[in-house]
Amino acid sequence: MPVLRASKALFLSRLTEIVNRCAFATAPAFEAFAREVGEAHDQAASASPRDDFEQTSQLTASRLTLMGDDDLELDIRIGEIGSRLRETAGRDLWRSQSRYMTLLSRPAMNEDSNPLGPEVICLGLWALCKACGGSHEQQHAMLDWLERALGQQLPALYRDLDQLLAGYGIEPVQGASAPVVTTVAAAVGSAENQAAPGNALSTLQQAVRRLGNEQTGAPVDFFGDGSARSGNATLDAAAMVMLNHLLDRLTALESRSAHPAIDTGAAELPAPAPLCALTSKDLDLPLGKPEAIAIDTMALIFESIFDSSDLPDTIKAAIGRLQIPLLKLAIVDPSLFTNDHHPARLLINRMARAAVGLPRNTGWEHPICQRIGRLTAAARIALDTRGAPLDAHLADLDTLIRERDQSIRRAAENSIQMVVEHENRQYAEQLAATWLRGRLARTRSPEVASFLEKYWLRVMVAAVLEDGAAGKRWQESSTTGDELIWSVQPKQSSEERKRLASLASSLVRRIGAGLDAIGVPAAERSPFLNALFDLQTAALRSQAPTPPSPGTAADSPRAVVGGASPAAPRVLERDGWRVHYLGMPSDTRSPHTLTVANWQVGDWLRFRMANTEPLCGLGCWQNPSSGTILFFNPDWPYAVAMSAATVDQQIRSGRAQLVSRVPIFDAAAERALGLLEKR
Repeated sequence: MPVLRASKALFLSRLTEIVNRCAFATAPAFEAFAREVGEAHDQAASASPRDDFEQTSQLTASRLTLMGDDDLELDIRIGEIGSRLRETAGRDLWRSQSRYMTLLSRPAMNEDSNPLGPEVICLGLWALCKACGGSHEQQHAMLDWLERALGQQLPALYRDLDQLLAGYGIEPVQGASAPVVTTVAAAVGSAENQAAPGNALSTLQQAVRRLGNEQTGAPVDFFGDGSARSGNATLDAAAMVMLNHLLDRLTALESRSAHPAIDTGAAELPAPAPLCALTSKDLDLPLGKPEAIAIDTMALIFESIFDSSDLPDTIKAAIGRLQIPLLKLAIVDPSLFTNDHHPARLLINRMARAAVGLPRNTGWEHPICQRIGRLTAAARIALDTRGAPLDAHLADLDTLIRERDQSIRRAAENSIQMVVEHENRQYAEQLAATWLRGRLARTRSPEVASFLEKYWLRVMVAAVLEDGAAGKRWQESSTTGDELIWSVQPKQSSEERKRLASLASSLVRRIGAGLDAIGVPAAERSPFLNALFDLQTAALRSQAPTPPSPGTAADSPRAVVGGASPAAPRVLERDGWRVHYLGMPSDTRSPHTLTVANWQVGDWLRFRMANTEPLCGLGCWQNPSSGTILFFNPDWPYAVAMSAATVDQQIRSGRAQLVSRVPIFDAAAERALGLLEKR
């Protein structure tokens, strides 16, 4: 079954893409994860409609075969991950599952036997853990990372699966109720997805109908198919003849307005004619008639699309080429106004989505515009052919969207690496500065205080960058710093003097090794080492060091190496690449969670930087530690990195919008309705 293979391929490819970014796992472990998820999907999908309880038992048994006697704790952990992923995915998961119920003819399928559900993902996590091996601590660290990454990506994955299934004409199962939303994040996502833009379109059509009736004074009786019927067979036959005549007029008008260069995606075109929406008045149709209502409703939608500031004129022109085919379709297919998953509406929405972020002055020479131009020609033929499916064209647009987004994310890799290195150093410097403040408070020696601030702070930064704050190098370097402070303090007992005598030579060697690691030349370190010998000699004689004078390093250590705030905006540059880094939260290990926008990597955001026009960029990456998000657009000479808190604040205030989530056809209906209500 092609649709089953397509949905499985999307599900598996996106999951393995997430897992492949996990630094804890190995290549064989990635393969084990993909194999287990694929087999679990097939096993769940192949069950008969009566087998849900048995299927759940088989999936559980599959997990138990992966368990050892000592893995109960890991089993509980993975089970908890599955529960939280189900809550996070919320209605997005339910929508795709509901279509899978129809696809598999299993209207009673439960959550645990969903081939696309968290239970299947958990089986993959089990296989991943067993293939990676390692200690329980290492496995739990890996699961922590994966849970964060999956939690960020799953809602978008299930929305894409829902769109894929809808594109194949798979409707949600009838009579099934969605699960109750139990988390704030799920509730926000639910509200967003339940906005029901199709209702706005139906409301717009009703408003146009009322306007026509008010102007003509003669209401028209509408029936379930959207047509008007007089009750007189002769008059109805005449109406059908007039309808066919209207469709012929639209066809002739379309052929006269055709522009072959647009349909072929030619690179060079004459200046485009002004875009305008066709109304019933242009066709001399009486107001209030069903055909006039359908045409005027569509005219308001196209008028709103043509006025949109989010699309280049070239893409508006391509969408405009579908205006007359859609007018004819709206006249004979009233479901265009009531079904928000109607293929023709999805076609317009995905054309706009494929071009999101292109500059307003983008010409036909742009590869995206050329591909959309060619696709428009093929889609026009399908729309003009009654009953012809649009599946292939929707799939082509999905491919275009995916390929374009992936190429942009690849182009942003150098910028991402610059941000990773910058934030790692910022974190290391903050950690080392905190360590330094504690040690300076314990030393009375200005020489040792100055050495710690000028040199050993850099050693501690390098230690964090090498293997983290819990690593061996950090622990050893911290111990060396502590022993250095102790070594110059007066020794009151013979045991302390013996310890210092045995420690002195190894301490000097470790100090030398630390200075070697940060590249301090021998001539530069000699004065301190000579002074250290004198200080330790004085300590053996129980002589106190000279107290530091006011204003020395011991009293006012620098907060961060380099003196700059980690939250300060700056420009990162390397090898011709630039990143406008807008700062990060002061606590970089506690990432801000977007509760309002439910933002995901892969979303296009229109936002503002200080004193600039609005920018529209693709969210290419989010740092799982700090929450910093990197946006990029190939038409920019730089990338932009900003904290999740900043993104959230801009969305809350209306200064930023997730433009890739706005279906342009439905948004145009809402805008048109608002304008109509003001008339």
